[in-house]
Amino acid sequence: MHRLFHNATVHAMNPATGWTPRGQWHSHEMPHPNAILTSEDRIVAVGEYRQLKDMAPLGTERTDLGGTFVLPGLGDGHIHSAMYSRSLIEPDMRHCTSLDEAMAVLRPYVAKARTDESITWIFGGQWNINAWTTPQRPDRRVLDSVAPDVPVALSSLDLHTLWLNSRALQELGLDRTVKDPDGGEFERDENGELTGVLKEAAAIPIRDGLMQSDVSGDIDSYLPLGQRELLRRGITSIHDIDGVDCLQAYRKLHNRGELDIRVHKILRQEQIQDFIRRGIRTHSGDEWISMGPLKLFADGALGSHTCHMSEAWPGTRDHGMAVMEPEELEHWIRMAASAGIAAAVHAIGDQAATEALDAIAKSQAISRAFGLRHRIEHAQYVKRSDVPRFRELEVTASLQPMHCTTDIPLNGFLADRDLVAYGWNSLRRAGAELVFGSDAPVEDPNPFHGIHAAITRTRHGAPEGGWQPHEIISRPEAVNYYTHAVARASYEGNLKGCLAPGMLADFVSVDRDIFTVDAEAVRDTVVEATVVGSQIRYQRED
Repeated sequence: MHRLFHNATVHAMNPATGWTPRGQWHSHEMPHPNAILTSEDRIVAVGEYRQLKDMAPLGTERTDLGGTFVLPGLGDGHIHSAMYSRSLIEPDMRHCTSLDEAMAVLRPYVAKARTDESITWIFGGQWNINAWTTPQRPDRRVLDSVAPDVPVALSSLDLHTLWLNSRALQELGLDRTVKDPDGGEFERDENGELTGVLKEAAAIPIRDGLMQSDVSGDIDSYLPLGQRELLRRGITSIHDIDGVDCLQAYRKLHNRGELDIRVHKILRQEQIQDFIRRGIRTHSGDEWISMGPLKLFADGALGSHTCHMSEAWPGTRDHGMAVMEPEELEHWIRMAASAGIAAAVHAIGDQAATEALDAIAKSQAISRAFGLRHRIEHAQYVKRSDVPRFRELEVTASLQPMHCTTDIPLNGFLADRDLVAYGWNSLRRAGAELVFGSDAPVEDPNPFHGIHAAITRTRHGAPEGGWQPHEIISRPEAVNYYTHAVARASYEGNLKGCLAPGMLADFVSVDRDIFTVDAEAVRDTVVEATVVGSQIRYQRED
C-alpha cells in the first residue's frame, strides 16, 4: 500500500546534511518539501507534491495534512511508561502545596476503595515536599488518619522515596526489626519505629515488586491509556525503564496488532541473568520491540538530597547516597558488557557521574569489541574534568530538559560549586552524544515542553534570559536530541529519526513551525496527527 501525505511543510531533519531546520531541503535552489510518499511502513520519497504524485502508483491513498508542519517522529529517551500509564488513573499530588492538599487528593480514592472490593491497594503519589509551603514531614500516621483500613503506597515525584501507611507496612511484613539495605534507608522516629518513609534501595525494590504484583491491577488494561497519551504528544518511540511485566504487556499488544509505538526496553538487574542465559543482547529484537541496556543506580535524587556529591550538602556532612559502591558498579557493567549488553547508569550527583565513568572505563575494551555505547542517565551535575570523558569513553548522556527547569528552585543549594549543571551545551561542545527524554511520570512526557526547556532554560518565563544561559542550545539541536539521537541511542539510526528514503515512516504533524515561532510558543505546540509505520495512530479531533 502506497500513501501520499501532502499539504505540509516537512522538516526532514536529516543529520547527513547538518543541523538545519529543514535538513537536506534547506537550500535556495530547491522548494521546501511539502509531501511524503510511503510504501508499506517505509518512506519512498520526501519532496514536492507535484513531483511525488507523478511517482505514486495507481491506487495510492492520499492524505491532506491541512497545511501543518511535519517533524520526524519524536522519541522519549527515558520514560517509566507503565508507571506513567498508571499515574493517569491514580491520585496525583504533584501540584499540591501542602500536606493537607495531598490528603485531600487522596480521600476520594480511599472512599472508592471502601466500596470496590477489587481495589486492595492505593498507589500513586508524585508528592513533592520541596513544593510544600509549610515544611512538614510525611509520616505513616498522617496516611493512617485518612486511610486506616486500606494499604497505601505513594511514590515521591522523583520516584526515589516511598511513603507507606501502617496497613501497608503490615502487609509487607515491615517493622522496627528490618535492617537498612546498602544504599537505602527505612526512616525511623526517635523511638526506632518506622515512619513509613522508605528511601532509595529500601524503596525501589518494594515499589517495583508491588507494581509487578497482582495488587497493582491489570497492566494490560492501563498500558494502552499511556500509549494513547504518548501518541497525542507526538511520541512514536520510547526507551522504557519499567520492569519485565511491562515488556510482556508490550509483547501482548504487539501480538494483537495493537502496539502503536516502538519500544526500546531497558533491562532491570533482577532479570539480567535470565536475559544473559537466553543470549539476549542490547539491540536484540525487531523494529517494534528491541532490548536496551542494563539499568543501574549509582546514586539517588536531587529533591531528596540523596544524589551523590563530591562535596557535602551545605550545612551538613552528608554527601548524599552511593546506591552502589564503585566495585559493585564495575562488576555489573563488566558482567553485562561481556554478554553484549550495554549499561545505563543513573547518576545525578557529580561524584556518582565520576564513579560511573570510572567503572565504564574499566570495561572499555570489552564494550568496544561488542560495539556497545553505555549511557549515563540524568547527568545533572558533572565535574568539568569529566565532561570530555563522555566523548572519550563513547558514553551517551541521557538527559531530561524539564528536570532543569523544574529544579531551578533547588539548584541554589549547590550554586557556589564549580560544576556543570544540566550541561547540554557543554557536553555537546565537548563532542558527547546526547539523548533527551522526560522521566515521566516525574515530568509530563510532552516533548515540546522539553524542547522549550532546552532552548530557554526558564519556567513560567523566569529567570529572564534563562538559568545558566550559556547552556541553552538551538532549536534544531533540541529537536535532534528528541529524534535522530533517540534512534541512534537504540542502535536504530539507520531506521528512524529523520525523514528520508528507506527510513521508517514515523512522523508527527503539528500546528506551528517550531523553528520560527516565538520560543514561548513552542511549549504550546499542538499535535494534529501522529503517524507510525505510515499509519495514522492518532489524529486530533476538533
